[in-house]
Amino acid sequence: MVNRDFLKIGSKGSKSQHRKALNHLPKMKGKYNEGENNEETFISGVVEGFYGRPWTTEQRRLLFSWMKNMGLNTYMYAPKDDSKHRSFWRDMYSVEEAENLTNLIEAATENDITFVYAISPGLDMTFSGTKDVTCLKRKLEQVSTFGCPAFALLFDDIDPEISEADKSVFQSYACAQVSVTNEVYEYLNQPKFLFCPTEYCASRAVPNVKSSEYLNTIGAKLLPGIDVMWTGSKVVSKRITIQSLEEIGSVLRRPPLIWDNIHANDYDPRRIFLGPYDGRSPEIIPYLRGVMTNPNCEFESNYVACHTLAQWCLSNVDGVKKDIIPEDRLSPIAADIKLETESDFGSDEDIPCRLDARYQPHRALKTAINDWLMEFSSTRTPPKKPVVAASIPLSVNTCVASTPTSCSFPETSENGLPVTALSMPDSGNMMIDNQSYLQPATMNVVNSLIDEDLSDVSNSTESLPDLEPMDCIPPSNTSSANNTELTKNSSADSLMQVEISSEKKSDTVEGLSYDDVSLLVDLFYMPFEFGSTATALLQDLHWLSNNAHTLCENQKDEKREWFVVAKKFKDTVDRVEVLADKINDIPNKSLSKELYPYLWDVRGILQLCSAYVDWIGLGHVPFVSSSHLQNRYTWQTKSYRDAYSSGDQEPWVFRGGLQSELQRMLPIDTAHDLFIMKPPEVVSTVKYHYRPYSSSDERSVYNICLKTCDDGMDGTEVFPENLDLIGDRYLGQFINVSPEYCFVVEDDEGVCGYALAALDSKTLYQKSNMEWKPAMCDKYPKPNKEEMTPADEVIQSFHSDPARVPETMYSMAPSVIRLDILPNRINDVSVAKRLLACALSGLKTNGSAGVHCELNIGDKYMLDFYGKLGFFPLAGPESASEDVVYLGRLL
Repeated sequence: MVNRDFLKIGSKGSKSQHRKALNHLPKMKGKYNEGENNEETFISGVVEGFYGRPWTTEQRRLLFSWMKNMGLNTYMYAPKDDSKHRSFWRDMYSVEEAENLTNLIEAATENDITFVYAISPGLDMTFSGTKDVTCLKRKLEQVSTFGCPAFALLFDDIDPEISEADKSVFQSYACAQVSVTNEVYEYLNQPKFLFCPTEYCASRAVPNVKSSEYLNTIGAKLLPGIDVMWTGSKVVSKRITIQSLEEIGSVLRRPPLIWDNIHANDYDPRRIFLGPYDGRSPEIIPYLRGVMTNPNCEFESNYVACHTLAQWCLSNVDGVKKDIIPEDRLSPIAADIKLETESDFGSDEDIPCRLDARYQPHRALKTAINDWLMEFSSTRTPPKKPVVAASIPLSVNTCVASTPTSCSFPETSENGLPVTALSMPDSGNMMIDNQSYLQPATMNVVNSLIDEDLSDVSNSTESLPDLEPMDCIPPSNTSSANNTELTKNSSADSLMQVEISSEKKSDTVEGLSYDDVSLLVDLFYMPFEFGSTATALLQDLHWLSNNAHTLCENQKDEKREWFVVAKKFKDTVDRVEVLADKINDIPNKSLSKELYPYLWDVRGILQLCSAYVDWIGLGHVPFVSSSHLQNRYTWQTKSYRDAYSSGDQEPWVFRGGLQSELQRMLPIDTAHDLFIMKPPEVVSTVKYHYRPYSSSDERSVYNICLKTCDDGMDGTEVFPENLDLIGDRYLGQFINVSPEYCFVVEDDEGVCGYALAALDSKTLYQKSNMEWKPAMCDKYPKPNKEEMTPADEVIQSFHSDPARVPETMYSMAPSVIRLDILPNRINDVSVAKRLLACALSGLKTNGSAGVHCELNIGDKYMLDFYGKLGFFPLAGPESASEDVVYLGRLL
C-alpha cells in the first residue's frame, strides 16, 4: 500500500537513500557554478518522453533490470500521451494509480536507478495563478510521498507566447517558468530537479543560442541546483560537439543534460532505429551533466540504444576535458583516424586505436547484438493494453506545427532536394509553416499506470497524426488519407492482434544468429545513415535500373554483369524474407509484435523491387526508357544523399527510411497509396511472391478469372459447359498478344492473383482483332438464339464489332489492365496494391501516362475493388455507356 506517512522528499535522509551513484560512472567537475553540483555523478539513462502509446509497468520494470546490468542510472517518467503527465496534469493520482506508481519507484530503487517523475503543465498553466501553482505543488508533493527522489518540469512543445493574464505579472515567458520552477523546487526541499526549456535546441533558440533572451534568462535566474535539458543543435542532432556545449553551457551557467532524440522514432511511422549510439565523441562527457536517451516508441527495440549508450558513458570515466586541437594541426595519422571515424558510411572495426582508444560504435554494436540475442529467446507475451482515458476537448491553446504528413514525400526541386529542405531558413529551424496557428485540441490519452484487464476489449484510441519528437500536439481535425493508411498507432496494439500458436515453442531461437540480428539492425539503422546491407540494396537497384538497356543490346559481358548484380540483389531480398519469418517465430512475442509492422513494410517493398528486377531481366527496357530512369533523384544522387546524411535538416524532412528510398527508385515513386499501408491486423504466415507472368501460368490465371468473374464471385455455375470461355474473353488477348506487362502473385498453393496489362490499348485491340479474335470465332461459333444465356452473350462479343477505345479516355490513360485475386486465399489488402504496382512499374518505365480498365456498370464489387486501388471514373461523352464504365488511374 501507499505509505502516506513517507517523509517529504528533500530531507537529507531520503535524498541519500534514493540517489545511489554507480561508482564506475564519471564524476562531474563543473566550472560553471563552483560549489553547486560540483562533483555529481554523471546522469545516464532513459527518458520515456515520446508521443504515442506509453510503455507498460512491466516493460518499465524490465527496463530497470536492463539499465542496472548495463550501468545506466536514471529513468525519467515523461510519456507525452499519459493522461496525468500532460493533458490532465492537475489531476491527483487515485489509490490504485498511487499503488502502482509507488511500486514502480521502488522497483527502480531496487535496481539502483534514480526515478525522475516529470510533469508537463505548460499547455494550459496560468503561471501567475495561485490555484495552478498550488495544484502543481500538491501533485508533486503527492508523488514525493510515493518515495520519488527526483522531479522534472517540462516546458517543451508549448506556445512560446506568454498569456495575457501572466503578462501583468511576469516580464517574459522565461521569467514565468523560472519563477514557478524555483518555487516548486524550494517547496520540495530542493531535491534532484530537472528543467526542460521551451527553447531546448539551438535551432529553436531565438535568434540564436548566445543572443537568446529566453535562454539567458533561464541561465541567470534558474536556481543553480536545477539541471537544464538540451537536445543539441537540432531536435534530432546528428552530432553534438564540444564547441556547441561550451556555448550553451556558458549561457545556461551550468553544463547541460542532454535529452537525446537520436533514437526517437515518433515522427516517422515507417522507421525504427536499431543502430548504435553515435555522433557524440566521448570527449564531450566532461562538458555535460549527463545524457538520457529518448528512444523508439517500441520498448523491446531499444536494447541496442540503451546498451551502446551505456558503453559510451563508460568510455571516458575520468571525465577529464581535453584540449581541442584544430584540424590543421593534427598529425597525418590522427587526421586519417578523424576522417574515418567521422565518415557516415565507414566502419571503425579496423581502426587499431583512436586518439583516446575510446568508444567505437561498430564494436559497441557487436557487443550489444550479442547480448540482445538472449532477449529474442526470452518468453514474453505482448503487453496488455493501457486504459484509455476519456477523450475530452481541452479549452486550451495548443501549439500546432504545420508539418508534412508522415506518409507524404517531400516535393523535389530541379536538383533533386526536397523543396521544403531548400526553402528552410539558414537557422535550421524545423520545417513548419510560419503561419502556425493556435486552436483547441482533442487529445486521446491513456493511463499507463493501469493495464486493461480484458484482452478482448479493443483499444478505442484513434490514430494520432505523426509527430516530431518533442513537438506540438496536433489538432483533432488534422488528418490526411496517408495518415489513416499508416500511423504510429497502426504498429501498436490497437491495430494488430497477433495470432500466437498454442504449440509450445523452443526455449532457444531456432536458427536466429548474430548475422540475422545484424541484418535486422542494418535495415533499420539510424536517422541519417543506412546500414551496409541497406546501402548495398539501394546501390544495386539503382545500378540495375540504370543499366537495364544493356539487356536489349548485344553486349554479352554487360548482360553477364547485370545478372550477377541482379542475383546479389535478389539473394539479399531472400535473406530479408527469411529474417522476417524467423522473427515471427521467436519466443519473445512482445519483440516480434513490435518489429512485425516494420519488417512487413520493408519486406513488401523489397518483394515489389525484386519483381521489377525480374521484369527488367526479360529485356523489356530499351535505351530510351533506361535514359529516363537515369535522370531521377534518389539516394544515389550525390546532392540528395549529402542532404539526407548531413544532419543539416531534421530527419522528418526525409521520411520513410529504406522503404521510401527504395520507392524513390521505382518508376511509380509518387504512387504513395501503393506503398504506404497499415499492416494486417492479424500477423499472417502466408508468403506471397510477385513475378512476371509465364506461359505455364495460363491455366492458373484462367481458373482465377472463372472464380471471380461474377462480380468477384465464382462463375463456374454460370459457364458450366465453357469453363475457358470467360478467360478467353478477358485474358486471352493479354497473354497471347501482349504478355510483356503481365504479372502474377503466388502463395504456398500457387498462383492466386494476376495483373495483366498492355502498354497501348489501341495496339492491343488491333493485334487482337487480327490474331486473337479470329481464332475465338472459330472456337466458339456465333449463337443463333432469341434468348441467349450469359455464355452466349460472351460468345457473341467475339463476333461483334472490333473493340474501340474512346479517344478522350485514351489520351489520359492509354494503357489497359485487368486485375483479379482470389479473395478466399488473400486477406491482406496490400497484395492487390503491390500486384498493381508491379504492372504499373513496367508500364511507367516505357512511358505510359495512365491505365484504364473496363467494367460492367452493375459490377458493384469490382467497382469498389478498383476504387480502393486508386482508380476513378473517366468522364467524357465518348466513354458514356449504359452498360460499361471505364475507370482509370494516372501515372
